[in-house]
Amino acid sequence: MTQIIASVKWILLALVAGAGLGLVYPGAALAITPVSKFLLQLIKAAATPLVLFAVLEAILRFRVAGADFLRLLVITLINASIAIAIGLLMANLFVPGQYLTFLSGDVAGATKEIDFLDMIAKQLPVSIVQPLADNSIMPVVIMGVAFGFAWRKVRAGQNAAASALMDQGVMWITFAREMCETLLIWIVKLIPLAVFAASAKVTAEHGLQPFKGLGQYVLLCLLGMAVHVLFTYSAWLVGFVRIGLRDFWRLAIEPALYSFGVNSSLVALPLTLRTLDRLGISRRASTLAAVVGTNLNNDGIILYEGFTLLALAQAGGMEMSLGGQILAALYCIVAAMGVAGVPEAGIVALTLVMSGLGIPVEALALLLSVDWIIARARSLLNTTSDMVGSMVLNRWLELSEAGKIRNSKLMVF
Repeated sequence: MTQIIASVKWILLALVAGAGLGLVYPGAALAITPVSKFLLQLIKAAATPLVLFAVLEAILRFRVAGADFLRLLVITLINASIAIAIGLLMANLFVPGQYLTFLSGDVAGATKEIDFLDMIAKQLPVSIVQPLADNSIMPVVIMGVAFGFAWRKVRAGQNAAASALMDQGVMWITFAREMCETLLIWIVKLIPLAVFAASAKVTAEHGLQPFKGLGQYVLLCLLGMAVHVLFTYSAWLVGFVRIGLRDFWRLAIEPALYSFGVNSSLVALPLTLRTLDRLGISRRASTLAAVVGTNLNNDGIILYEGFTLLALAQAGGMEMSLGGQILAALYCIVAAMGVAGVPEAGIVALTLVMSGLGIPVEALALLLSVDWIIARARSLLNTTSDMVGSMVLNRWLELSEAGKIRNSKLMVF
């Protein structure tokens, strides 16, 4: 908690100091503009191989199979699809890009229209190194899945000695993934420098007016997250799990608020599991949905990605068709699952999505100044997703077991 408070303090200090520099010495403020660009480039450089190694490790090490995992995957994809739909719908209805027009210069490097067919054509890698060099998230995931299952296929046909040698290779993949995460942790600690440079640049060019637009952007993003909690999760709980909302939130409010305070659904996981026990959820369901599935339950990140991505496109005057938005939604879901668990996962995932869609990431720099607010809402949403997903899976398992018992009785007669 102390580290988080210190991080927020430095970000706010950087925001105020940057704004002051931009107002008093605009020339100096514009001179340090590249600092934020360099930091975002470093985030992309560390995040892309992280996704590759994370996908490989998940396929090779965590061989979760069976009907239970398929059920969890269905629940997760339904929630993720609704989350990204809400994010995009909020952005289309309220056009938050109108409040971020001061970022139009940073997005100007992209084309004015994102072509759906051209985006599809870019999803297949043309070489092994090209997706890593271009920071293209979808081709990286495709490569990771292909090589992961090829590895498992080859290993299955080897003798004991060769299989043991291949298992050592999995250990090295884990080491590589942990090194990428460590690099990201170091880079994220430099975020206040990016906030300082971006704040200085925008105030030098536009004065203090943009900060009002940032506030409106934050409020709309938080509103979208509130809609997801109030409607999507309530529908699951009341319509499928058959539990009263008051009974659920009486216990669930503790881990939800804790994750908001510490800015991490992962840190709140022990409290989440204890709450699920008190709600009468079986360990079979809670362990799979909240522990194994923690990299899948990222509704907060996914909704934020879709909303912010479209807001930045609007700010830059870019046209994104329905097909383009659907493909962007797939990008958001995949990226969120690939970088889950790392610090500032929302920003990291969004840099990969923007890079894959050809949108310059420089526009993200100033948004980092208000991300500490949105990040806590993302954590709260992800923790709630862990709890609701566990309860839905538990109910599904109960219905499945009841169906088996009923069928066995019919067979007897």
